[in-house]
Amino acid sequence: MTELTIDSVSSKGPIYPMLINFQNGYPNDDFESKCSIIQENGTKTIATELDELVYYGKEENEELGKTLILARDRKTGKVRLIEVGCAELIPYRKVDLNASQQETSRLELSRKFGSKKQKKQMEQREKLKVNVQTVTKQMEHVTANITVDQLDLSKYNKNDSEEFYVPPIDRDATKVEDVYPVEKIMSEEEFENIYTEIKQEKYEEYYHPYIKSLVKGRTLSNELTVLAVYTSELLKFLQVGCMEIKKKSFKICDYSNTLNNIVLKNFTEFTKTANKMRSRPVHMKDKLICHIMVFVLILHNFKVELEPLCAALKMSPKTQPCINKIRLIGAYMVHTEGGKTVHLKLPLAPKTSFMRRKSTKF
Repeated sequence: MTELTIDSVSSKGPIYPMLINFQNGYPNDDFESKCSIIQENGTKTIATELDELVYYGKEENEELGKTLILARDRKTGKVRLIEVGCAELIPYRKVDLNASQQETSRLELSRKFGSKKQKKQMEQREKLKVNVQTVTKQMEHVTANITVDQLDLSKYNKNDSEEFYVPPIDRDATKVEDVYPVEKIMSEEEFENIYTEIKQEKYEEYYHPYIKSLVKGRTLSNELTVLAVYTSELLKFLQVGCMEIKKKSFKICDYSNTLNNIVLKNFTEFTKTANKMRSRPVHMKDKLICHIMVFVLILHNFKVELEPLCAALKMSPKTQPCINKIRLIGAYMVHTEGGKTVHLKLPLAPKTSFMRRKSTKF
């Protein structure tokens, strides 16, 4: 084996050799052709002519390595490494027809030589063609005097979200007392009006038995007193039949007109029939139960026993609707020695994918 010693290495200069490769063939030993180099924006393009056909290509950008050739002088035996460039040449084809001319030629060929199906397809395609510029001008003329009215559509899909079923909630609250702010359940004026109306009556006598057991022996603030009366009336309203609600003379709370109006406004709606009777549809009943659960938790320091609560709501604690509603309000079902309890604590129970009730599982 002959050993070669490299005497020098020549990097690229202003002028350097170029290795040419043809896309559709290989040059033989007798190949000879003159090449032209066009340099533009730092890129070199090589062009040559063979058999009346122009070949061209750009010099390849070698980022990952360099191409070197080995040159040996026969007389002196010296060996050099020379850095070269590389380019792949492709034939240049000149097309005289533009896109529209090509389409016209294709249409004429289809009309003369195409099948019935192909002729029909080409005719339909021709009918569908439009002048884009003309249509654009027409649309600009039509839409020039159009005004846009922004409508608030949020109220139309509220019952498709969980916020519809629960009182105003702050899921970013740092204290459990701030998750359901009492002052946001109703306005300050409504609180004052209800308290003024109920303090003139012996409202404790009208308490629902479950609420009476929760507040027994406790001194409540004015706001919690109103909330206790509110919850008590909601529990009573939960047991009222649909036929009773439809009556025009129906009234929930006899000793507070303000509270009566709030319940009717928030938990009933009018039918879309000509008579427009008041009703309490399924989603309103679900909303009513969720509100009662939240109010009971607020009244009892955010922890209540599950069995008495479900007994007051006429629900079975082992069913999926009960579990879903507890999860919806952000509370947990906790197992203790005395039985199961409903506990509202931080962090709240994670939000689940919610869909408006379509079955009895909610």
